[in-house]
Amino acid sequence: MYLGKADVNTYDKGAGREYLVSNGRGGYGFSTVIGANTRREHGLLVVRPEGKTQHSVLVSKIEETIFHEKKKYQLSTNRYKDLVYPDGYRYLQEYQGNPFPSMLFVIHSILLKKSIFMPQGKACTIVKYELLAAPDKIRIDLRPLFAHRINSEVCPEPGKGEFDLFYRENSTIGVEGKGHKSYFKATSGTWAAKPLWYENLIYEQDDIPETPSVDHLWSPGYVSNDIAEGDVLYLILSDEPITMSIEEIISFETECSERFENILEQANLPALSSAEQDMIAASYHLIDDRDDPVSPVYTGYPSVEFKARDTFVSLPGLTLATGREKIAARALRIWADICKENDWVMPERIAPDKKCVFEAADNGLWFVYAADKYTKHVGIREEDADIRDAARKITDRYTTGINALDLTCEKNLLLKVDSDDPLRHWMDAVAAGETVVHRRGYLVEVNALWYNALKVSEKFAEADNDIPAKEKYAEMAEKCADSFREIFWNNERKCLYDWIDPAVSAKDTAIRPNQILAASLSYSPLTDDMARGVTRICWDELYTTYGLRTLDPRQDKFKGRSEGRLDQRMKARFRGMAWPWLLGEFISAFLKYNPTRTDLGWIFMRPFNSHLRHRCLGGIAECFDGMMPYKPHGDVLSAMALGELLRVLHENLQFDE
Repeated sequence: MYLGKADVNTYDKGAGREYLVSNGRGGYGFSTVIGANTRREHGLLVVRPEGKTQHSVLVSKIEETIFHEKKKYQLSTNRYKDLVYPDGYRYLQEYQGNPFPSMLFVIHSILLKKSIFMPQGKACTIVKYELLAAPDKIRIDLRPLFAHRINSEVCPEPGKGEFDLFYRENSTIGVEGKGHKSYFKATSGTWAAKPLWYENLIYEQDDIPETPSVDHLWSPGYVSNDIAEGDVLYLILSDEPITMSIEEIISFETECSERFENILEQANLPALSSAEQDMIAASYHLIDDRDDPVSPVYTGYPSVEFKARDTFVSLPGLTLATGREKIAARALRIWADICKENDWVMPERIAPDKKCVFEAADNGLWFVYAADKYTKHVGIREEDADIRDAARKITDRYTTGINALDLTCEKNLLLKVDSDDPLRHWMDAVAAGETVVHRRGYLVEVNALWYNALKVSEKFAEADNDIPAKEKYAEMAEKCADSFREIFWNNERKCLYDWIDPAVSAKDTAIRPNQILAASLSYSPLTDDMARGVTRICWDELYTTYGLRTLDPRQDKFKGRSEGRLDQRMKARFRGMAWPWLLGEFISAFLKYNPTRTDLGWIFMRPFNSHLRHRCLGGIAECFDGMMPYKPHGDVLSAMALGELLRVLHENLQFDE
């Protein structure tokens, strides 16, 4: 990823482009390329303390000032209510994203390069300053700004006595306040104690207009250095005492650089374009590489949660397409063990305290989907018999009904949700006490996944030479498919009903994207003509530049933009906003029934080339407005969105590249 002067020569351009670094443990550094924090989640050092449910912003940013020939140049940029000050973005000449974020500042004949990286497994951020050129020595002052707050809140006003400098030795300090401790170290320089509050900083990209987005940050002082051309200075920001030597820092820097090259070499994609390279590199932020993670896949940034559906939907793209088959297997086994401990019922998510939360009816079915993708990729192997067995046990568990999920398996072999609880499906928003999308009874995506699970289990039973089970699954799948077509097919519109409540003969005629799964999954209960009809109506009524809308724009309840009050924005998520992960399923369905039109597949994908250069650089946002100007919302880097697009590149488009 390269950005030139024309990409960052105004505040709005620079503030609209964000970089991300992470440590493979859920810790991250996240800000804009011009250094102006525009979200409350932004910060150079953001960690989740042990036992806590939310991340905390410890070190918000560094204020950099250069002195040369009695002149002062401030490289930082901040947004206040009525002005932008300082305006250091004017000195930013270029940004390089690989192997890690770096910015080049140019002041006449002074060229200063700033790089940011996080060592794997370490809760610290390292900032490197390298003076590439200068006519003579310059002085650089570096002032850390501390926040010590959870990343969903702000400090409403400066508080006297809230922070304390409890440790200082040479250019290393320790700061304590608001229940947190953090550390700052410079590899050289002189510390100058000069406490300051930075007041009324505005975070204009916040998606929470009901709450204040005005922050106050504290700084205990600054470290000052006189440096000459060729000199290098490192800053280390950490949540624990800093003991690393300069040799260790350089070693970490080398490892971070080599990791980027290894990422591309390992991938099962050719990655011929910079866009594909950026997507592959971004996927590594979403993987927890600990030996004993809660789950190996994060939902995205800045949410950084562990959710079953997000893991299974994104797993083929994030792991199989990128050559990380071992992580895929580990993810499946971790969730299979969790499921086994809960009578083969798959939880929705794992809380930070490792407790299971049970909500949606489809999570176990997505596990079977992911297990099938994994098995197709690596082949039927004896060493993976436990994964196949887990998929079959989960499928069997659905046949008995699951009271905890208000789910029954009816005589017609369809799954029915006997509840109005929106948490039973993925369109789970509630706004001001109102369910945004009312659904109950037979849900189209749940039963499409159910049929797919029966066919996958049939295949797994055959692979394991369990012929009676194979025949049982085959018989069930056939009856399920017949019922599916009879119940869901809307012959008038040549598409599928979104849900049907047999208790009241209610049919939802609204066109929603959930039906695309009945055409896109490996095993479809539809005839080819039906599947083509589903694909066509999703294209005609729901397709947008960045995803499928969650509702047909002709519907009275359609709300295509996330704007206004919080309840209005919650309604928009599932009443019109577009989701990229659904676009991945749409592209797969389209190419499944139009295999010669890969040219259109690439047309569906190409708009993301531009998106990758805005917001979180290299990442795909969770969702977008369903109408112009298609503004992104939610996680700036989403596992489901990025994973689905990588999967499409790997499964559907790579041989056409």
